[in-house]
Amino acid sequence: MDFFLARLPAFKRLPQETLEGLSRSVHAKGYGKNEPVFQEGDPANAVFVLKSGLVKAVKYSPRMEAASMEIIAPGQLFGMIAVMDKKPYPVSALPLQDCEAYRIPAALFASLMTDFPEFSKVVYASIGDHLRQAQTLRSLAGEPVEVRVARVLLTLSNSIGGEIPIRREEIAELAGCTTETAIRTLVDFRKKEWIASGWKRVSVLDAAALQALCEAA
Repeated sequence: MDFFLARLPAFKRLPQETLEGLSRSVHAKGYGKNEPVFQEGDPANAVFVLKSGLVKAVKYSPRMEAASMEIIAPGQLFGMIAVMDKKPYPVSALPLQDCEAYRIPAALFASLMTDFPEFSKVVYASIGDHLRQAQTLRSLAGEPVEVRVARVLLTLSNSIGGEIPIRREEIAELAGCTTETAIRTLVDFRKKEWIASGWKRVSVLDAAALQALCEAA
C-alpha cells in the first residue's frame, strides 16, 4: 500500500481494499523543473496528487504572458475541476522545482467520487480552497511588490506550514518581480523579524505582520 496517499484526508477514509487497489494502479512519476504535468488545452484525462516539490498553475494571455493562478503543495489534488467538468485543462501545471505526482485516471477518479461520499466531500472542499487561492493570486498584479511577496509567503505557509522549501528566484516568479527586488524585500522582512531565510528555504515567523501589511495596502 502507498502510505502517502493513505494519510491524505481525501483517501484515508476509503476502505482498505480500495486503498490497496489504488496502490497497485496509481504510481508517482517524477517531473523536472518547468516540465509540464499537463498543459493548458490538453484533454483532462486525469487528476493528480502532488507527492513532493511545488507546482504552479499558470494561465497564458493571448501574448503568451504567464500569470500564476495557484501554488500546489504536497498532498494537494489538482486538475480535478477540468476532469469533473469534462473540459480541457484551463491552466498549465508547471513544477517550480523537481517534484513527484500521482496520476489518477479520470474514470477511476469519477468512480471514487460516486462511490465514496466522504471522498467527494473532501474533494469539493479542496476545490473551494483552490478557487480562493486563485482569486488571491489574481489580485496581485496591481499591488506593491512587498505586498505581492507577503501574499505569496502567506499562501505558501497556509498550504505547507511555516517553513517553506523555496528559493528566492521562485518567490520572485510567483510575485511577478525580479529576483533582485524579491531579495531586497525578503531582506527587509528578515530585518523586521517577520521571516527567517536559509539555503532554498524561508520560514514565516510573524504571519500576523505579513497579513497586516497586505490588509493595509
